[in-house]
Amino acid sequence: MNISYRWLKRFLAVDLNPKYVDELLTDTGLEVEGLTEVESIKGGLKGVVVGQVLTCIQHPNADRLKITTVDVGGDQPLQIVCGAPNVAVGQKVPVATVGTKLYPDGKELKIKKGKIRGEISQGMICAEDELGLGTNHEGIMVLDKTLLPGTACATILDVESDHVFEIGLTPNRTDAMGHIGVARDLRAALLSKGEHAPELIIPKGVLKTEGKNPVKLSVESQACSSYYGTYFTNVVVSESPDWLKNSLKAVGITPKNNVVDITNYVLHTFGHPLHAFDAAKIKGDSIVIRQATQGEVITTLDEVERTLDAADLVIADQNKPLCIAGVLGGANSGVVNETTEVYLEGAYFDSISVRKTAKRHGVNTDASYRYERGVDPNTTFQAHAYAAELICELTGASASPVDHIGMTDFPRVEITFSFERVCRLIGVSMSIEKASDILKWLDFEIIALNGDQWTVKVPTYRVDVTRDVDIAEELLRIYGFNNVDVPSGMRISIAKYDARPSKIEKSILDQLTGNGFYEIMNNSLSKGSDYESLQEDVTDTLIEMLNPLSQDLNIMRNNLLFGGLEAISFNQKRQQTNLRFFERGKTYGKGKNGYFENAVLDLFCTGNSNTNHWNSPPKPNDFFFMKGLVEALFNRLGLSLMMVPKEHSLYNEYLSLKVGKTTVGYLGSIHPKVQQHFDIKDGVFHASLLWEPITALTINSGSKPFASLPKYPSIRRDLALLVDSTTTYAQLTESIVQTERKLLHDVFLFDVYEGDKLPKGKKSYAIGLTFQDPQKTLNDKVVDKSIDKIVHQLNERFGAKLR
Repeated sequence: MNISYRWLKRFLAVDLNPKYVDELLTDTGLEVEGLTEVESIKGGLKGVVVGQVLTCIQHPNADRLKITTVDVGGDQPLQIVCGAPNVAVGQKVPVATVGTKLYPDGKELKIKKGKIRGEISQGMICAEDELGLGTNHEGIMVLDKTLLPGTACATILDVESDHVFEIGLTPNRTDAMGHIGVARDLRAALLSKGEHAPELIIPKGVLKTEGKNPVKLSVESQACSSYYGTYFTNVVVSESPDWLKNSLKAVGITPKNNVVDITNYVLHTFGHPLHAFDAAKIKGDSIVIRQATQGEVITTLDEVERTLDAADLVIADQNKPLCIAGVLGGANSGVVNETTEVYLEGAYFDSISVRKTAKRHGVNTDASYRYERGVDPNTTFQAHAYAAELICELTGASASPVDHIGMTDFPRVEITFSFERVCRLIGVSMSIEKASDILKWLDFEIIALNGDQWTVKVPTYRVDVTRDVDIAEELLRIYGFNNVDVPSGMRISIAKYDARPSKIEKSILDQLTGNGFYEIMNNSLSKGSDYESLQEDVTDTLIEMLNPLSQDLNIMRNNLLFGGLEAISFNQKRQQTNLRFFERGKTYGKGKNGYFENAVLDLFCTGNSNTNHWNSPPKPNDFFFMKGLVEALFNRLGLSLMMVPKEHSLYNEYLSLKVGKTTVGYLGSIHPKVQQHFDIKDGVFHASLLWEPITALTINSGSKPFASLPKYPSIRRDLALLVDSTTTYAQLTESIVQTERKLLHDVFLFDVYEGDKLPKGKKSYAIGLTFQDPQKTLNDKVVDKSIDKIVHQLNERFGAKLR
């Protein structure tokens, strides 16, 4: 959102340093992301001065050039070669001196001393277009004879300098979508600091009317709560005056003509959209605000033919729609240079209706941007009246009486709150007087003070203020976030075990970030084509959007996998190949029992865990890294995890994760066909954890008592087991743990071998076992007995033999 300082000062007569205004606005929550100085003429005509032509003779080497001497107020006149046919002795002309930068056609032209056809030229006598003042290039500009040589042309040609604040406007601050709203906050900030601030000047719009309004107005839809219409005759459409053009250009709007420019000016003044129709194109002298007929067609200002939906609100005449209400005007009903009669609309449209229509047609205009966020309904008349006054003033038009249908005074929301609670929320013991002043400066009406209970009426332009916490924010942002005292000391206490889901989640996320993972966030809408190509078996469970923003966002995501793979592909194409990502979010689907959603935590890794270095070879982010990480996460939660091999069309290797009989997720290596679909080069390893059952299992397991360090030594034994190649390490581990629960402290795999030295269909696992008794020192006899029992059980279940 761009705010012009010159424009703002028309409503708040201050003369402050723009940088100070920047600080004040940012402190109030209107964060200024950029402050730029702009000029009505690029370069500001710096270095361009008034010159008097003293002599003018024919160039000896060129028929169309002349050699002049020009007095520019210096010690000596300048010799300048000029090609203009109208240059003559005695003229006062604009001279661009050496070093001046001009911008004809927007391109920089730096004036240098040089020779033209052998004759020295020390500057340039300028034409209108060379200075950026117009398009005329038939000859040089001739200035008033009374001007003194050396006078800066910027002072006589009304070059305006302005500062533009680029505000990063949050969606809730619809009141700051116009200059008056920003001026209101600036005034409140100044008053809060004890500085002088004049009253806010809000244009009222004084309009002399005559005759009758020939257009019959009717409203047939509840999506339009208020509609004003004024008819203008004798309109002269022309170029806008400089002050209006400069104002619009400062905030990035290209001037069109005086009528269109007025509607844009009022839009950015009040933040309320208006629309002007060429009244001669309104058939049947009637304006009807109605729902569109299904399949009705309109060509809009962007020259696109649009088929309307019955849910779209339109402004129509007797025959056809003239524009899409609150969104976009029609191509054949707008004001053009030949227009002599204008119908001015000022309306309040339902925000939800406008938003849905704008999304349905894939457009985002200045009008829809404001309407869908909620404009002030009580400003509609003011904005309309001010625009009507300007049209009469700048076009010479005559105005009819204003026609109106709908509400004129929209009610204000009342909020009752505890002042003590508000002060606790903001961390400041604010005085009642200070709080009352701030609310009044922001146009809140205090209607009751009953002890600690306050009741206020909220201005209708603050649609986001509905609760006591919103009141707290309003007070604090004007009081000043930087004025809240920070205590010199902080008091903390050691918290007991906290099994809240948020704390469990934080614990896991801390472990992930500590392992080099970065969080990613993807849209909850995804491409239906991805599921059709890769996972056709789930298409019946997908939730399709009735009104998708695009075909790339037409499905509510059924998994986080596809979004994560797109993020990996995006990064790999930008030379970022060593990646570890995690994403928290929900997946959606439908089944026999209706719609459902699941909270999940997905992990992704690819590439290497470290970059190439002379003393540390690359270590890959592989399947076993992901498997070990998942095991570590469950160990942190105190849950015993089982991994069951299965098959899945999206994975090469796939393990289902279980805690007891509860499925808690899965992990695997992505199948090459999936990687090819997303244009991924290196292998990707993925895990998806079902967060709700994991949280429930963790809470139910309770806190873990602290175990003191062991006093007695452990004993390690290693087993080299020959088993069938289909037997997994997880199966062996499960059997070992079930066989010896009392003394077995740890089980780990330190080698796997398959080769020609083993029988066909066999492989060897080297497994380490650690035994420990917390009450006494173990001896070999006790450990041997446990080993014999474990070996016997492995032989019985898997045919395992010691090598």
